[in-house]
Amino acid sequence: MDKKKVKLSVDLQCGACGALAHRGDDPPRFCPSCGAAFDRYCFQCKKRVEMFFEEWWPEEDECVRTYSPARRCPHCNAGLEVTDRQESRNDSNYDH
Repeated sequence: MDKKKVKLSVDLQCGACGALAHRGDDPPRFCPSCGAAFDRYCFQCKKRVEMFFEEWWPEEDECVRTYSPARRCPHCNAGLEVTDRQESRNDSNYDH
């Protein structure tokens, strides 16, 4: 049985700005466009949350896999999305 060669390209998609970064031998830890971290940690259960991937096969022998940060923790189901930090700065009870 012959093994079929498949061309696999892997991208990382930023959860903050949506930009794609090509993953090479040394994958980036931060988004080159906005600086957001690709790794996510749950504040509820304190565990690292793995990225999930979607695959697309444009040709029979080519696979495009895109990894994105998770929106919810698979361990405790806590939300991992970051809201706009500008809004949280304005939530102070003190006048500026």
